[in-house]
Amino acid sequence: MSLSDKETLELHELLDGLVENNLSPSHKSKLEKWLAESEEVRRRYVYFMDMSSSLVHYADERLSDETEEEEDLSKVEKIVRFIRPIALVAALLVAGFYLPRSLVEDEATGSAVGSSSLAESSQISDDVIVDTVAVLTKTVGVEWADDASFRPESGTTLEPCKLQLKSGLAQVEFLQGSTIVLEGPVEFEIINPNGGALAIGKLRASVPQVASGFSIEIPKGKVIDLGTEFGLHVHDGGSTEVFVFQGKVLYDGLAGDDEDVFREVSGGESIFIDPYGYPRWVEMPTEPFMGKADLAYKSMEESQRRHEAWVELSKEIAIDPSTRIYFTFDNHSPWSRVLRDDKVSEEISHNGAVIGCKWEEGRWSGKGALSFKRDNDRVRLNLPHNLTSATLAAWIRLDSIPQTASPIICTEPVSLGASCWSINRKGQLSLRIKSSKDLTIYDSAVAFGKDRVGRWTHVATTLDSNSRMIRHYVNGRSFSHEKLSELVPLNFEKSLLGHSSSMDKASKGVPFRGSIDEFVIFEKAHDEEAIRRIYEIGRPYEPSRSLGTVLP
Repeated sequence: MSLSDKETLELHELLDGLVENNLSPSHKSKLEKWLAESEEVRRRYVYFMDMSSSLVHYADERLSDETEEEEDLSKVEKIVRFIRPIALVAALLVAGFYLPRSLVEDEATGSAVGSSSLAESSQISDDVIVDTVAVLTKTVGVEWADDASFRPESGTTLEPCKLQLKSGLAQVEFLQGSTIVLEGPVEFEIINPNGGALAIGKLRASVPQVASGFSIEIPKGKVIDLGTEFGLHVHDGGSTEVFVFQGKVLYDGLAGDDEDVFREVSGGESIFIDPYGYPRWVEMPTEPFMGKADLAYKSMEESQRRHEAWVELSKEIAIDPSTRIYFTFDNHSPWSRVLRDDKVSEEISHNGAVIGCKWEEGRWSGKGALSFKRDNDRVRLNLPHNLTSATLAAWIRLDSIPQTASPIICTEPVSLGASCWSINRKGQLSLRIKSSKDLTIYDSAVAFGKDRVGRWTHVATTLDSNSRMIRHYVNGRSFSHEKLSELVPLNFEKSLLGHSSSMDKASKGVPFRGSIDEFVIFEKAHDEEAIRRIYEIGRPYEPSRSLGTVLP
């Protein structure tokens, strides 16, 4: 009788447990019964034990200088030496001994992977090469611990590092395929692409079959995944709860005075490990564990809450008497060539003419934005107001650091008071104003680097005629303030959004490379508190980043 795929996998698990001396009495009894009843099982049993013996000798030769692994292998050898004579006798009783193709393929694959792993291990040891091992893919309400030296944002790729959360949830995806959700307060160390260490706090791990072997170190041992979903809770004092939702894990610990302890925990089972390393079975964990679905729901809930708050804020901006022009970029048809001015006023709205730009999704799902990709993409505006005091604010996303500049709004042509608001090639927020004598430039500190590329960022600049100051803000924080050299009212009568031909002598002008999601001009200088409020209410929920590795 041939075995089904499910039976074959189950048999391999039983034989693995036998070789590793980690087979429960019930599983051992099942294997014995299976061997007595099935010739096919006996054949595979003989082949498996012979293969195990060969691998022991092979590993012993390759890793003879690794003391700890030698000790582990010697345990396996003792088991194999005990079982092998029995296996040989059984082999004599089996007619037509054969080697299943699938097992031969497994052997070839396993040997190749083993050799590759040894080579990589040697390279890391010799060359001290460290690389990306995980990605922080999602966070909800995260507040980092006061002494946390590393505080990555959602989307950050990670090298081995320590994550310390005071509160909130963080989802980490390991490059080997496993996903964990950390629940603050928690202290977790990412060690390699398939493992980490939980010093204190809670986590829930989801491990696909390709990442089987994923392990988490805990105070008195480690939990090794066998392809499953499980939760861990390390309490103050070192006690630990392990709960398996599905599949199984192996607890490999050290109890008391160097006593080896092994427990295999299956789906629906839970163990409590006391501070001395001794495990005991318990019915349920003391607290529920947050999973990926819970985190996704909370993320969606938080994003929806933020969007609703922004809708209320946009209504407030639209009716503000100081608002001169307001583009929400929301609720436009994909083919619209008119950018609607959402300011609510008895005056005529100053709609913009869209030229070349394409509509795309903005900083929330379903919200609109305009992308500026080509040299001639722009929005033509006409704002017949001279502003002695003003606040310019926008949500932008740069595709790259500009080689010359990225104009947000610029007056065409150049005349007294003509202004150009842009990101310059140094990554500074810049406001140029044509004064009576010359072109005056007010630059912020460097605000844009590679870390802001591809991310929605809020920028604002204020001109205060009373204090005669220019102030620049990025994501609600002041980046510089500078005294006006001459008070000249800003002029945006004929201007372009996302383009400028006045910034250099190039015939095609200078294009903005990226997207704009929201833009407003107030005829007053908002203070830092007001700018901060606009940013906090309007910011999207944890924008992701497309970056390389970030070191802690």
